[in-house]
Amino acid sequence: MQTSSRKVLFALTPLAFCLLQAGSACAQAIPGLNLAVPGGGALPQQLEGGETQGGLLTPLGTASAPLPARGNFVQPSVGMSVVQTSNVYFGSNNPARSDTIVSVTPGIAFQTLGPDLRTFGNFALNAQYYARSSYSNTVLPSGTLGLNARLVDQWLYFDAGINSQQNALLTIPAQSTGTATYTTTQYSLSPYIDHRFNDDLRLRARSENVWTRISGNQTGAALSNGRYGKQSIRLDRRPTPLGWGLDAKQEETVYTDSGSLAVRDEIARARVLYAFTPHFEGGLIGGYEHYSTGYASLGHSIYGAQLNWRPNVFTRFDGVVERRFFGTGWDISASQQIQRLSLRLNWNRAPSSYLASLQTIPSGVSLSTLLGGMLASQYPDPAARAQAVQNLLAVTGLPATLPNAVNYYTQSATLQDTLTLTGVLLAQRNSYTVSVFHTKTQDLILPGSPPLNNLLLASADYVQNGIGLSYGRRLTPVMSLNVGLLRALSTGFGPNEGVSTRQTTFIVQLSRRLSPQTILVLGARRQLLDTANSGILSANESAVYAGVTHQF
Repeated sequence: MQTSSRKVLFALTPLAFCLLQAGSACAQAIPGLNLAVPGGGALPQQLEGGETQGGLLTPLGTASAPLPARGNFVQPSVGMSVVQTSNVYFGSNNPARSDTIVSVTPGIAFQTLGPDLRTFGNFALNAQYYARSSYSNTVLPSGTLGLNARLVDQWLYFDAGINSQQNALLTIPAQSTGTATYTTTQYSLSPYIDHRFNDDLRLRARSENVWTRISGNQTGAALSNGRYGKQSIRLDRRPTPLGWGLDAKQEETVYTDSGSLAVRDEIARARVLYAFTPHFEGGLIGGYEHYSTGYASLGHSIYGAQLNWRPNVFTRFDGVVERRFFGTGWDISASQQIQRLSLRLNWNRAPSSYLASLQTIPSGVSLSTLLGGMLASQYPDPAARAQAVQNLLAVTGLPATLPNAVNYYTQSATLQDTLTLTGVLLAQRNSYTVSVFHTKTQDLILPGSPPLNNLLLASADYVQNGIGLSYGRRLTPVMSLNVGLLRALSTGFGPNEGVSTRQTTFIVQLSRRLSPQTILVLGARRQLLDTANSGILSANESAVYAGVTHQF
């Protein structure tokens, strides 16, 4: 599952990954599988200097990008889990079959941190054994390797990384909802400029380049390698009270196999902003856009409006609405922090592609981000705040991510309308989270392009609606209970009329910290699948599992 979100760097818990892989038949991330260890090796935030959310109401501050607190570590870990499932083929066209899945996951996390260079890594090998040979026994690598560098102080920076992860093939019409997997390995290079000429004027330019390789394809479908690039430059003057902005962007997705489909979007904009009060600013946007898919292209003027509102340090609203080549597009976000309550809304309508979506957090909406906002005033240091978030997740038993809509695989260009509402409430011993999502994805076919069936591409026309709930209770200082519920509905339209999948997942999990480095987990899961998809069996699954993870 893929979602659009800001890049977040933190130490993955090998056992959580292990258990999720053992339950890979689930088409959505299951709430409640957080196993973070207090005192574990959470990685500090990456270097500042990339795109930042929101307007220019806050003074720009110093010109140099600060590094997180100094710290070097190497932290090996090992996890083991046993899952007994009543239906290892849940979500496929195979009859139900019980099996026992044993997983062993050794991993290692490290960081080296100097004045101008930070390197980090987090790797795991997930060895899976099926007692009844339902699937071939496998060893699946997963992990991240990266660096952040400051090349010229207050001017030039550089990010690079390698990321490998397992994915379930999800398409509409679907032949499987997640038992068949493939591995994506991404190589990224991103030099960028971030310079503040003074407190009011800022220049940002970034070249993001990502190459995606697909391997270990068990799906039987033709999956294409590809590359994704985003080149952008932006010059902003903070409104005092009048301000302005100039920006240009080129975004390109190229599938290098299976017809080599290419999608390119080139945009140039100018903005005029006015600060009506110290807390409210608004303005107008004008520009031009050229969009092409390799088969056809279209040019269109852009015009719209922008609003930014900060009534206090706990409330925030940013909104952009524009008229573009596909119609009306928007990017709206709002957040509210009220003591122990955090609420967030994101609503976006814009073109997208599968490879572009792979750049986001893979498993859903990051609860770490919500908690980080709640703790910002209490822990101003990013490294201390990241550690506090990990400790809080471990104590409450909450999941590290909240469920969101599935990113369906397609090699066509798409138009996505995505609305996500998330919330977290922390009480003295109880904690609650909610995630509500709605996503409408439709094929983006320009006038003059061949129909999808002539391009041998599957249609992406579908609507997803869902809600995920999680409740955590701290039973003792070392033991917590978590209950999670997920309800998700995917419905096809257009070429996919009549295709639908309704899934309900319920999970109960008990975790106990045996030592500061060791956590024991016991849990049970129930899944219900009702589908009108051709070739997929409506089915149920019950599973119990136990696992332990230790960080050395």
